[in-house]
Amino acid sequence: MALVALLGWSCSSDQPDQNRSGSQPTETAPRLDPYSAPLYPAQNKAEAKDFSVQLVDGETFKLSQQKGKVVLLNIWATWCAPCHEETPEFVDLYSEYRDQGLEILGVSIDEQGRSVVDPFLEKYDVNYPVVIDDGTIMDKYGPTMGIPTTYIIDKDGSLRYFAVGAVTTKELEPRIQELLKE
Repeated sequence: MALVALLGWSCSSDQPDQNRSGSQPTETAPRLDPYSAPLYPAQNKAEAKDFSVQLVDGETFKLSQQKGKVVLLNIWATWCAPCHEETPEFVDLYSEYRDQGLEILGVSIDEQGRSVVDPFLEKYDVNYPVVIDDGTIMDKYGPTMGIPTTYIIDKDGSLRYFAVGAVTTKELEPRIQELLKE
């Protein structure tokens, strides 16, 4: 991943590209957001696997008790740069949609536990429930192909969308709005 990013950086330039004849191109390709991953529809609306965990605030979170809500399940770590990029967007989404039925669960896979997770939560003023996974969730939703990984579960408890990599509000919001209306 780092090699790909390095190659992408080393191949980019602020100068316009020239074609072989030396003339300037008439259009420039849009630059991609390096922290934007697409959401993919889950096949066959599979039922999300239930779990019960203790949150960092001491409360219990049981997925099956969230039926009637849209649940965004985000697997992340403090050492993950894209996770730092997407966390403020989750904070904003939760503020905007929590009263309409959105629940977000942040699932930290940091082995160092609270010593690294608490400062991260404070830095981004995280306002949604967070768990430091002891393997309970990763046993059901892992291994993931990368971090962060995000799942969106509908009001009936079916897995509807997933993304590997950081997702933006632009990608998430239309799906969340769609599922909240169902």
